[in-house]
Amino acid sequence: MRKSSVWITHNESMRRIFLPLAISATLIAGLLVGQGVAAGPVSANAPDRVLSGWMPYWMTSPARPTGVDSAVANADLFEDVSPFWYSATARKGGGVQVRLNPNFTNAESNVAWAMQRFREAGLVVLPAIADASGKGRMAATLADPGLRAQHVADLVALVMNNGYEGLDLDYENFAFSDGRASWDATQPNWTTFVAELSAALRAQGKLLSVTIPGPCDTANRCGGRNGYWVYNLPGIAPYADRIRIMAYDYTVQSIGPIAPISWVRANVEHAVTVMDPAKLQIGVPTYGRARTRTVAGGGYRLSGVCPTKDGSTAERRAWRSATAMSSVTAREIPELLATYGLSDADVTWNPETQESFFRYTKKVDWTDGAGNPQVCNAERQVNFVGPDAVLARTQLVGQYGLNGAALWTIGGENPAQWGVLRSYAQSLAPAEATVAIDATPAVAFGQPTSVAGGVTVNGAPVPDAPVTLEFQPTGSQDWQGLQSATSGPDGAVAYQVVLPGSGRIRLTVPAIGAMAASASAAFDVSVAATVTARVKTKRVGAGDRIRVRAIVRPAQANQKVVLQVYKNDRWRKVKVARTNAKGRVTIKAQAENSPQRWTYRIVARRANGVSAGISQEFRIRVR
Repeated sequence: MRKSSVWITHNESMRRIFLPLAISATLIAGLLVGQGVAAGPVSANAPDRVLSGWMPYWMTSPARPTGVDSAVANADLFEDVSPFWYSATARKGGGVQVRLNPNFTNAESNVAWAMQRFREAGLVVLPAIADASGKGRMAATLADPGLRAQHVADLVALVMNNGYEGLDLDYENFAFSDGRASWDATQPNWTTFVAELSAALRAQGKLLSVTIPGPCDTANRCGGRNGYWVYNLPGIAPYADRIRIMAYDYTVQSIGPIAPISWVRANVEHAVTVMDPAKLQIGVPTYGRARTRTVAGGGYRLSGVCPTKDGSTAERRAWRSATAMSSVTAREIPELLATYGLSDADVTWNPETQESFFRYTKKVDWTDGAGNPQVCNAERQVNFVGPDAVLARTQLVGQYGLNGAALWTIGGENPAQWGVLRSYAQSLAPAEATVAIDATPAVAFGQPTSVAGGVTVNGAPVPDAPVTLEFQPTGSQDWQGLQSATSGPDGAVAYQVVLPGSGRIRLTVPAIGAMAASASAAFDVSVAATVTARVKTKRVGAGDRIRVRAIVRPAQANQKVVLQVYKNDRWRKVKVARTNAKGRVTIKAQAENSPQRWTYRIVARRANGVSAGISQEFRIRVR
């Protein structure tokens, strides 16, 4: 369904196919449920982001929110979305200007409303820019270096001023208005424009998506001067972050398929030979067309008393109602079937085109020139792309490693498609592993501690997986690798490690085949300082000076240490001192006055991520 701005009649690397891991069912069950264990996610696989697409402006307002609602409700399936909000229109004096679609009532407030919902759903928004500048105007703009540069600047400003992640170019006038005779002149200017716009957007960290008609004609001849070669697919591919091929509108003037699968596949198979498949999004229609069937030799299948196309105004209007093509969204198909007393049993699936169609009789009431009421019966056929056909085209994403399937439209789809698309997307997504970890929550500095873990997928152990033990010091945001190990047949791993200080530890596993990179939850470990103390004289007189030497590890300059004595059933402070850079300190204090054996210790206070440490107790006898 071709898109223009004045405009439409309202009627993330190669994808990986999921393979179950064929491994033993035995598991480190005790570890997964044991006390103190931290495990990674255990929910079903998050789906791969296999979708993109466009939504018409009339589906993006609070009054008519179907496009926004569909995208937000299924945000986990979308790589990005492109609402049709902007038009490139002719500017007085030459060139083009970019502005909100003039047909979009309350555009600014509606865009703000939609953007808030998109942001809350975490969607990447690449608004589509339609070429509504008229025949030849865009081609002339791109041919003039000054006007082209101004257009690039305008587009970048649009993205930056509104906080979009990028934009989507949908400049269709080259193909459908300007005429093929202009293509030789237009193609190099278009290619230069895409390169310049890409450079300007990438300099700002923004994305460029380019929507083009297909490179294949209806006889499945592709490339060279076949198809819509003016868009120079291989020439623009290095510059675009996304290229969306509108693989629909195969039949426009007569009854026929919307997007026969052989033609769609031909476009994909050619495109992936001239560009990176990971950039390609294949357009998928979610609509149909109703036309009146014809008879051999020409004419329509009409019965009853029918109007003519040359009669009065009212008669001509009735004629158009009986014979004109009309578009219908996939969402409207069930209602249309019910209106004519039909059901899904009356819909025919065409295995060759992988689309559907059904037929119905439309009754057109009209009044002839004599004022007599008449009824004309038109035999109509609807060709459409429903949920099963959308799935068939979306499956090309996995088969060819594409970036996604771009829906025209988001909001016009049959809601039944979401279940089958989500199941397919989950089958493409790498399996999520559960990574468990267990350790001793407190350990003395310099002493090795044991860390155990395990890796499973859907309850089955993952053997031979490289698992890294990582450490994040207290107060830091960075993780550093400490040790690596390979999981055993039961998915388990074990480590003996000396931690450099207090912090958090976790286990990480890289992506392996059909398994996604995964990590355990973080496990807090407190590392206490080790303190050794030695008293020079163990027998002193009452009130004499005592000297105690201490070493604190890890060594930290100016760390506070406290000499304590056990007195009256509690530890009491005697003297505070601070270590030197080597962690050493000599504490000089006065002995107790009462003759007896007194018990002392030294406490190193918490410092720089190392928990407090306590020396062994020692005794001094006061005579």
